[in-house]
Amino acid sequence: MRSQKKKIDLENYIVEDRPSIKEIDKLKLYTKSGGRCAICNKYLIDLGYGVNIGEMAHIVGWTNKQKSPRGISALPLDKRNTEENLILLCAEHHKIIDDKKALEEFTVERLIAHKNEHESRIHHLTNLHKDSDSVVLRMLGNIRGISVELSQENARHAVYNTDKKFARFIDSFDKQSIEIDLSALPEPEINWDSYWQMGTGIIDKELRLFEQGINSGSIRHLSVFALTRIPLLIYLGYKIGDKVPVSVYQKQRGNEESWAWPGNEDIQFEIETKQIKASDDVILILSLSGSIDLDKLPADLISSASIYLIKPVNIVPNRDIFLSKKTYENFVKMYHQFLSSLEIEQKSCKNLHLFPAIPISAGIACGRGLMRNIHPALIVYDFAEKEYLPTIKINAYETN
Repeated sequence: MRSQKKKIDLENYIVEDRPSIKEIDKLKLYTKSGGRCAICNKYLIDLGYGVNIGEMAHIVGWTNKQKSPRGISALPLDKRNTEENLILLCAEHHKIIDDKKALEEFTVERLIAHKNEHESRIHHLTNLHKDSDSVVLRMLGNIRGISVELSQENARHAVYNTDKKFARFIDSFDKQSIEIDLSALPEPEINWDSYWQMGTGIIDKELRLFEQGINSGSIRHLSVFALTRIPLLIYLGYKIGDKVPVSVYQKQRGNEESWAWPGNEDIQFEIETKQIKASDDVILILSLSGSIDLDKLPADLISSASIYLIKPVNIVPNRDIFLSKKTYENFVKMYHQFLSSLEIEQKSCKNLHLFPAIPISAGIACGRGLMRNIHPALIVYDFAEKEYLPTIKINAYETN
């Protein structure tokens, strides 16, 4: 039986032919966008299969009609298919911006802003010289049961906005960076000594990739994002050392993903001598993010050791003291000054007992400031319920 062809009422069937986008405009759009979605930065060129999954979306709709998203505009029709009116998106975001429910949010002005910001960033990054990248190292763990996350996107933004460098993630595609994951560690109060031993062991293991990168010359700058117990941050800083330039980022309290330096304060710090004793032991108290009560320090140590205090000038120690990179740098300078003076004023010192109430970035700086075979061993204390207990002894083998 022969099938019958359906008749089409051509008088009532209207087809609107969308003008094709010129090849030169396609090339310009993909080049300026780096082949990535201007909103989520997803890579849109699948080199494995040779499939282009990017979509060229119109900022101002391609027809001057109500049904065309953002189509009612004074922009001439012959300008609407040019690169200037196109934004490269993934399929998901193309669908979102053209959905009727989202049109009030994704206005012409907002899409232009997305396009300009994304393409400007791509232009900057592709214009960087080879030494203008920074390898990301992140170390995150639980702090009193609370876990902390850092997305690759937020790390990249922080590195770019702070140092104008390109964040490089060298570990693998399924990881964010050189990663030191301490989230599986139990709370230290469960087994105090084992906690610190396990933590330092994990750091040593995961830093092998860092050492390989240093030896091969592939790591020339490091960006550190770390949030865990202060003694482990100090140990991390010590292991990183001064082999390459390092940028340390400070997690800002009250903001889930902000690691940038939001302020421009210029807080200074000072060293106060509390007690001088003829002893092999020196106590250094760091009262930056909080104040440390001398009465809670080990009594036998207090009675025999010299005691020094580093504190902010004319400011009460508080948790938000590190809002600017300048303030962080001022502390690093004062800490190094103290270590240098220690070599002169306390030549017999073999053990430096550190009691820190400090921001996380200061912890990393304390470890990095130690010079092997020159400075004394650093014994770091942490508060455990009612008293301060020793946690990690750093730089011990080189000095004892």
